[in-house]
Amino acid sequence: MRRRTSVLAVLVPVLVVAGCGGSSESGEAAPSSVAGMQKATSGSDMVGDASEPVNQIVAAAIDDLQSYWAQTYPTLYGSEYQPVSGGFYAVEPSSGELPPCASTPEDIAGNAFYCPGEDVVAWDSEGLLPDLRERFGDFVIPVVMAHEWGHAIQARAQFEGMTVTREIQADCFAGAWASHAVDEASQFDPTPAELDSALAGFLYLRDEPGSAADDPSAHGSGFDRVGSFQTGFQEGVESCKGYEDGSPQVFELPFSSAADASRGGDAPLEQIVEGVPKDLEDYWSALYPELTGEPWTPLKPFAAFDPADAPDCGGSSVAEYSLFYCVPDDYVGFDAVNAMPQFYAQGGDFAVAALIATQYGLAGLSHLGINADDQDASLQGDCMAGGWTASVLLQNRPTSGYTLSPGDLDEAIAALLLFRGGGDEERQGSGFVRVEAFRHGVMDGAEACI
Repeated sequence: MRRRTSVLAVLVPVLVVAGCGGSSESGEAAPSSVAGMQKATSGSDMVGDASEPVNQIVAAAIDDLQSYWAQTYPTLYGSEYQPVSGGFYAVEPSSGELPPCASTPEDIAGNAFYCPGEDVVAWDSEGLLPDLRERFGDFVIPVVMAHEWGHAIQARAQFEGMTVTREIQADCFAGAWASHAVDEASQFDPTPAELDSALAGFLYLRDEPGSAADDPSAHGSGFDRVGSFQTGFQEGVESCKGYEDGSPQVFELPFSSAADASRGGDAPLEQIVEGVPKDLEDYWSALYPELTGEPWTPLKPFAAFDPADAPDCGGSSVAEYSLFYCVPDDYVGFDAVNAMPQFYAQGGDFAVAALIATQYGLAGLSHLGINADDQDASLQGDCMAGGWTASVLLQNRPTSGYTLSPGDLDEAIAALLLFRGGGDEERQGSGFVRVEAFRHGVMDGAEACI
């Protein structure tokens, strides 16, 4: 995010439960047991060590995916599904034994791919999949396989398009399969938390911020990839079929300057905690009259506090909270000494900005007379944060002081998925639905949130 030159109904404790891996946000999720998992009938076709835990998960995923597409493909495309038949290669790049379509160990190291010429699926069982499993849990493994099966479906349907279009359509197909895994008889039955962790894997596998959508190797930003996965999950496999270049829109933002690139798109934390609340006031002063015909009543000054000297809300101390909207006293507060610096260090500047924006969203709902003390309102607040983000992206407020940098949308998604506290799922909804609400506001505007 960069600056342009020109008691209490809602108290939201937020705890960091994720760290950073390189330049991508990632969560830590302990692998769950694969004991008792049904052995895939296709496991006998695997080239490699099928006894390895990640390969056991892959084998189960292959079996389920072949069955899923045998049922789904004829309805979607009007012809019988031809199973992937060229082989399944669990590759240890350090051994030097390569699958078809790979000429060097570097081609497979840190990678998983579908090779249309050989009708082969291959994956790095030594580095990539164990690493993903350690970071994001078991369910990320079948999601990766479901993405590769999306490419196999494209080959069978003779789909053509830019690389990034093919990648996000495969993400959509993966989301449709994941919905099947949740709702129907499947070898996988992920919990909401496991689904959140798998979704976070798309942030780890996103393009580097500043990438161009027309780059031959582009896979999409985290916002793009998560959005396509959620489209398939919520709207079904039919929603994926119509993908074409330019639809859905890809959000690959360029850096505006070398200085912005050198900072990774991050403004100083002080600029965020001081300036974003003022920009949110500016946003609501424009939006509220459009919604109601009445002028916006500004909130009382925000409280950027030290937990050792925390303010009160309705007569009660807020020392144990990191971020909140105080309904009775009509102000937003946040821990500016411990929590926000930690969010900034782990998630980036727009993680902080988006979290603050969710609380201003709750304040706006309260001013509109909507009870801000239940899960539906929390999701509406997330949606409103997306509406504010859209206004910054579109630069449709001349009085705004900010524009978005590459990676900002991904940072917002990471914050909603990963920076959670105890009881947040019941109070706010899963990370999956929070991200969905935020994206709804970005794509459709604040009016759609009411």
